[in-house]
Amino acid sequence: MVWWITTVVCICGALLIQYLCSSKILRMKQAISIKNMALRDVRAEGERLDEQETELSNQQTSLTHGIRRLRGDIKALGPRLREREITVPEPDFPLSELEEGLDG
Repeated sequence: MVWWITTVVCICGALLIQYLCSSKILRMKQAISIKNMALRDVRAEGERLDEQETELSNQQTSLTHGIRRLRGDIKALGPRLREREITVPEPDFPLSELEEGLDG
């Protein structure tokens, strides 16, 4: 009879150890899965930010070229307007800032 009790206790102990180990492994797998999802999200966000940076850089270049074209047009229109005696209002911002922005 003692052998039966010992056998049952050993089997129950082995099942308990298996349960604890498998639950620990399951928690580790879940943690790894969560970290992998977070890493994927961070990489996707990084790629999105890189695309946005490229787009903004292209927009900045386009605006800079547009400003340069407009500056040339304004310089060409100035003498014509003076010939026709049309007054041109002074800008309400310093033109030096515009010049510095174009150099960079």
